[in-house]
Formats: sequence, C-alpha cells, structure tokens
Amino acid sequence: MSVFIAGRSIPQANLVSQSFRHALQFIDGGEQWLKWAMESPEHRYAFSDEGTMLDGVQQGLHGSRMAWLPRIGLQIGPIKLLSLGSSDLGALRDIEFGDETRLSHSEAQGVLARHRLLTNAELGASRSFLASIGVADAPLLQQLDFRESVALHQLAGEVGMSTAGRDDLADAASFALLHARRPIEFADYFRFYQRVSAGGGSREHRLTRATRALQQVLPILFGFLDGPQLPQLPSPEQVREAIAASLAANRQIGYARISLAAQQMAACFDHDPDLLQDDGRLREVARWQLRDAQEFLNEHPVSRGQLGQDGASVQFAIDGSRAQALVQVEDNVITLQDYRRTRQYLDDEAQVGYRADTL
Repeated sequence: MSVFIAGRSIPQANLVSQSFRHALQFIDGGEQWLKWAMESPEHRYAFSDEGTMLDGVQQGLHGSRMAWLPRIGLQIGPIKLLSLGSSDLGALRDIEFGDETRLSHSEAQGVLARHRLLTNAELGASRSFLASIGVADAPLLQQLDFRESVALHQLAGEVGMSTAGRDDLADAASFALLHARRPIEFADYFRFYQRVSAGGGSREHRLTRATRALQQVLPILFGFLDGPQLPQLPSPEQVREAIAASLAANRQIGYARISLAAQQMAACFDHDPDLLQDDGRLREVARWQLRDAQEFLNEHPVSRGQLGQDGASVQFAIDGSRAQALVQVEDNVITLQDYRRTRQYLDDEAQVGYRADTL
C-alpha cells in the first residue's frame, strides 16, 4: 500500500477515476510510474486529490508542470486536462493516441477553442507581430516561458498583426524595451506608452511625456503590490473568502508586478492630461483608482473562475454596472490583473466632473 489519495489507499489503477486515468496517459511515463509506485514496498506517496497527484507525477518525472502533446502541439498542465471532462478529454486522446481523421481533428480543434487552449504554433505567431514593430531580434524577447508567450500573444491580438508603417507602435516597442526587465513587462510598458502618448504631438514629445509619466508614477506604486497568498491553488470559495478577509483587515488586493500597476494607472491620464503638472494630485488620483477597485471587489465577490492552461493559475472575470475587473490567482497569490470603469459610468461621471476633483 504505497499510493494514497485523500487518505485512501490506491492498490489498483481502477480505483481512481476514469478521467484521471485518461489524463495520466498524457504524462510520458505516468502510467508506468503509477504501476511501479503501487507495487513499491519502499516508498509511500500521499496526495490530497487526483489533480494534485497528476501535477506531482508530471513535475516529479519531468521537472515541469506542463505536459507536451506532440501531435496537437500543445503544452498543458495535467490539472487542466483533468478539468476538461471525459468527452473533451477523449477528443484529445483520439488525436494523440489514435489514427487522426478529419472528424477527430475537427473535434480536437473544437476542444481547444472551447477551453481557450493555445498551441505552440499559435503562440509562436506573435513573432511576426514583434518583427512588424521592429523588436523580433531584441535579446529580452528571445527566451520566453509559457506565461510570457501568452502575454505577447494577447498583446499581438489587441494591437493587430497588420502594423506595417505604424511608427507609433515602433515607438511603443522601443519605450517598452527600454524599461522592461522581463518579456511580460514588455507588454505592460507597451500598453503604458500607448495610453500616455495618446495625446499626440511629435515623437520626441510623446517619448518625453511617457518617460516623465513613468518616472512620476512608479514611486507611487510600491504600496500597490500586495495580495493574499494561499498554500495551494484555491477554489473559488477560498478566493472569495481570502479577498473578503483581506479587505476587512484593510489589506488591499494589489497587482502582481509594478509594470502592470503602472499600465493600469495610465488610465488616469485619459481623464486628466494635466496630472503630470501636479505630483500631489497624481498621487491622490492613483490612490483613488486602487481604492475604487477595492470597493468594487468588496461589492462583487468572485464566483466561477477559468482555470489556466498551465493548470496552476485561475482568472475570475467580474462584470458590474460601473466597472469590470479581472482577479488572477498565480503561484497561489491573489492579485488584481485588470480594473476599468465602464464607458457608461465614465460618461455619467463626466456630467458632474471627474471624481478626482472631489478628493
């Protein structure tokens, strides 16, 4: 009796769920390891649930949390595989382990689309976008992990692939490379430049404005990087409880990195271009922006989340009448990924004057 799940001995493979057995097939050597572990008298392996076991087997055998499906060209966490359901998991198994047909290929593509799973080929398509803005050869962007690849894929989707001749995008890329220290920060600072430089002017004027804005904003944001940390990937209920407990204790749900906080704060300049002239007012507006987000999270508890492709992250989208937010759990830390007030709310607000004037 060497393998235990939730305290229950697993002496035979048929004592785990069918979905678990199917997901285990995608881990190279996983089935062989389970057979060995169940028969081993010298080792004892205990897991809290089937998902934790799949994750443990994948990382234990390969030193990586994501499995590789070569026929589909997909990196995916085994926990994510387990969440797909038997039918969708079966469609992927037909491609990976069966004879590929037009029908099986179509069904597999449907699974990828429904669960927003990105193949390596799709992630690699962002290279043409980077080339179009003149940074394909930038050393910072040569080695990407999965999350960084997704971040650049999302940026390419936002901006669009037809960017030839767009000097403003090349300028945003140059600005982002100057300030980023990680590929994911490149995407943050690219968006920051786009927001802050939207007022127009010469290239030199836009660059000076963006640089000055960043220099003024960054020191304000050091206290905006807080978030509750949990011992394991939490359920929606645990996320809801952790956010409520943090807000009740006057601890904020902040951002995962300072570049993201800066990108979020750039929205302040949309409403008041003269903020750069008043450091004190800029500080107050930035604080109001975060306080407003905390109030929104307090009024709109998270519900159903979307498990990430890596099987180790979850995103909770929240829609309200006055704002939208995206809460992220990554490496078991709960942070704010995005917060923006709705257009209708901003229009109504404009009728009585920007609320920063009342601070």
